[in-house]
Amino acid sequence: AEPIARALDDGADIIITGRCVDSALVLGPLIHKFGWKMNEFDKLAQGSLAGHLVECGAQCSGGNFTDWHKVPDFSNVGFPIVDVRPDGMFKVTKSVNTGGLVSFGTVAEQMLYEIGDPQCYALPDVNCDFTNVSIKEVSENEVEVSGAIGRAPSSTYKVSATYVDGYKATSMAPMIGPKAAQKGYLNSISTIKRCEKVFAKMGLGSFEEYNIECLGSGSNYGKDIESSEAREVVVWASVRHKKKAAIEAYAKEIAGASTGMAPGFFIMIGGSPRSTPILRYKPFLYSKELVDITVNDSEFKSSNTEFSLTQPQSPAEEIVSVINEGEHSYRLEELAYLRSGDKGDSANLGIICRDKSLYDALNARLTSAAVKNHLSHLGKDLVVTKYNLPGVGAFNFVLDNALGGGGVASLKSDPQGKAIGQIFSDFVVEGLKEKECYNLK
Repeated sequence: AEPIARALDDGADIIITGRCVDSALVLGPLIHKFGWKMNEFDKLAQGSLAGHLVECGAQCSGGNFTDWHKVPDFSNVGFPIVDVRPDGMFKVTKSVNTGGLVSFGTVAEQMLYEIGDPQCYALPDVNCDFTNVSIKEVSENEVEVSGAIGRAPSSTYKVSATYVDGYKATSMAPMIGPKAAQKGYLNSISTIKRCEKVFAKMGLGSFEEYNIECLGSGSNYGKDIESSEAREVVVWASVRHKKKAAIEAYAKEIAGASTGMAPGFFIMIGGSPRSTPILRYKPFLYSKELVDITVNDSEFKSSNTEFSLTQPQSPAEEIVSVINEGEHSYRLEELAYLRSGDKGDSANLGIICRDKSLYDALNARLTSAAVKNHLSHLGKDLVVTKYNLPGVGAFNFVLDNALGGGGVASLKSDPQGKAIGQIFSDFVVEGLKEKECYNLK
């Protein structure tokens, strides 16, 4: 953020950066406007949180919100605005006469979006601690945010590198009729087997990986295709191979399913699949001392010389005994807001209590083991880590090895984990009192 502030100090109207952390686009102008020093870490943390909240546009003002049905006029959704004070405290609002919604829920969901350890949200300018942030509704479509704590950043930058690792293709086709999921799976697996017979003659070997989902049968919920009673599905079939020629051969073989396999398949959505390179994500740390930054052709040197040699971490998960408070059971969505996102092959699942009176009860029931058990279908190597944010009554779960490689490397229909929050909203919470006892309607 500091080079952006320096460019603004020099009178820039338009700034073109290299690879830049999203939140710096807000923090840089705040440093310029208020003259914040690079060791005023609490202010930098608040400014970074402001940037984090608006970096995905309308996701802070009603987009992707759990209570989507309460958001007015998506066709004219208003983008969020942050009104920041010199001390770092800020309000989130949106343009007048627009749709969308700014509330505790929309802002809290976005705060947890795509973060890891909330006690150490590591950025180039500051390590942020969001665990005791306060989010308060002060008027209609206006929320006040305070309490982010900052610490010295590390002496390294995060580099997001990619490399080519073979090729893939994905086909989507509707399948209609009785036992639609079973027929769709049969056609897809038969096409793959047919291809591998051709590959053997071509000396190409087998597919390295394939993934078949029958969307509409509960595939993303881990449900067994054989037991599905769906009468119409979309068959998602994705394959991976080191050789482009193998993927191109697969694209040609799919057409045979329309006349030579189970009935109900009649068209390929978007036409025949195309071969695309698989780009794998490989992040690593690189010393800041080795990176030259220039502003307006002049060498830039950061004014911050204070770095943290060790990164703070949240304490290990504490297992709390479950206390039966009553005889009622609820879907988690009735008790909490949920949002999920991704970082490479990891996903995060943010869960925010609708009322803080639920915090202790949900803290005891929402363990990393419970989350892993409910989402075990995401992968055999799934690892779940839990973090607490008591300030807003929330929990953040990081799900490693959940996305089949993530991004364009994944063969899954949800390679960025955007639907995980929706899937987990059906988690059943037992042993609670009537909703009114938790200030819920």
